[in-house]
Amino acid sequence: MIDLHGQISAAFVKKSRFTGSFQGMRYLLQKAERAVKGAEGEQDKAEKAAETVLEVVIWPEPFSFEKTEDEKKHGRDFPLSEEGLWEAVDWLNEEFLAGHF
Repeated sequence: MIDLHGQISAAFVKKSRFTGSFQGMRYLLQKAERAVKGAEGEQDKAEKAAETVLEVVIWPEPFSFEKTEDEKKHGRDFPLSEEGLWEAVDWLNEEFLAGHF
């Protein structure tokens, strides 16, 4: 099982991306900005709000994130917090056990 305790923190991911692999599954954790859908009738669409999230992406070995085709990658967003980070690790383990990489 993937256990990142002592190797990563939310503070680290806020400043740098983190990559790793586990028995044929590669993964990436990084800070990402996502547009927040505004309310209907929003006057200035150019000023859409953004939220910061923890983006987690997995893909099969052997290649790096940049060299792997997008069709082979999938991921999910989590809150960019310590709690969100450990939710992400749990999700990585669930995806590994289900063979979704």
